[in-house]
Amino acid sequence: MHPHHPDTTSPLRHGRRILTQMVAVAALAFALVAGSVAAAPASITTSAAASAPTARSAADTCPAQILKSGKLTDVYESYYKYAYKKIKGTKKYRKAVVKAKRKLMVSCTRSCVRTKTKTVKRYKYKTVVRKGKKVKVRTGKPKSVKVTVPVYKSVKKTVTVKKGNRIVKVKKKVKAYTYEKCKTSGDSAAGSPVKVTMLDGSYALLDFGAFQRQAPISGTLTGLIPGGYKLNQDNQINLTRGNLTLGRTNVFIDDDCHGGQVSAAIRTGTPTNVNLDPTRQSISTLTAAGGVTATAYTKIQLPLELRNDDDGCDQPYITTGFTEFTQTFFLKGKIGKGTGLAKLTLTSPPDPLDVQACLSPGSPTSPCNNSALIIPLPIIVSTNLLVSIKVG
Repeated sequence: MHPHHPDTTSPLRHGRRILTQMVAVAALAFALVAGSVAAAPASITTSAAASAPTARSAADTCPAQILKSGKLTDVYESYYKYAYKKIKGTKKYRKAVVKAKRKLMVSCTRSCVRTKTKTVKRYKYKTVVRKGKKVKVRTGKPKSVKVTVPVYKSVKKTVTVKKGNRIVKVKKKVKAYTYEKCKTSGDSAAGSPVKVTMLDGSYALLDFGAFQRQAPISGTLTGLIPGGYKLNQDNQINLTRGNLTLGRTNVFIDDDCHGGQVSAAIRTGTPTNVNLDPTRQSISTLTAAGGVTATAYTKIQLPLELRNDDDGCDQPYITTGFTEFTQTFFLKGKIGKGTGLAKLTLTSPPDPLDVQACLSPGSPTSPCNNSALIIPLPIIVSTNLLVSIKVG
């Protein structure tokens, strides 16, 4: 063979040809999906866009918690509101300004009041009678004790105040709590540990426009209910760790093998991990009315498995390195009668997902080693999860 003529039968040359074909297949899929997303019904695109800010706003605020007597409890704030009060001795009502209390809502990522420990002197007192009056006087030496106190800061903010029979807004300097990320542990005094397990039948629906695939989901998530589980009240679950895996799923299927045998040209690799994003706080809420809502911020690590063209029909698939991208899932469900938390369904609505697909051969547990062979592959994803929630 002439030294200046490349060996067209070499494995490297053959591999490049296969990858070129895979890029062409993926590019075709990209065009199909992009068209389907552009032509998606208005009920999907507009409703998802309209509801997202509201869902995010509700999901990103949680009741503030403060540590008291070794237990996290909700923080309440006072505010003014209008109410109608009955005029004494008549059947008439008048509009009045009244004071009320409500839970203080803050960012879920930093929802615990920052505290510090300081030493104070405590005295013992006794009651004595002086000049015919009972008074308390100190006895003995003071005792030094350590107490936990909140950390405050002075901020200028808009607050509501009462002026006569009106509520007005004014800007003033106030003393406010400072916040930090809630400390999570298995200590029942700090909260109730929670374990969420995916049951058989859980899946993600991947909509490529021209076709759909169901990808099975398994794994567990763990978290904590700050302050402990409360009966007949809303309970917030701070999800802290865990790992979900996506089962191997055929993506592009053809009948090119052995004159009509159906097989996958591209399928998802193993392991495909769906991890909680450690930089954001994923929150789930069990409502007193039996509803369940959850916001899960995830990082997805996706490797692929590629069939080695028509020659690879009976050969092992080529594995690729993984690509990593983020996705936020907004889930909701309702606790059913008879099953309770042992088995409930959580679903998330269809939402665009910008998948980054690696077509470069490599280890599925290592990042993609060739950025030039990473292509975008937009799909629409929704989930249907069967879960078991164990508290304590």
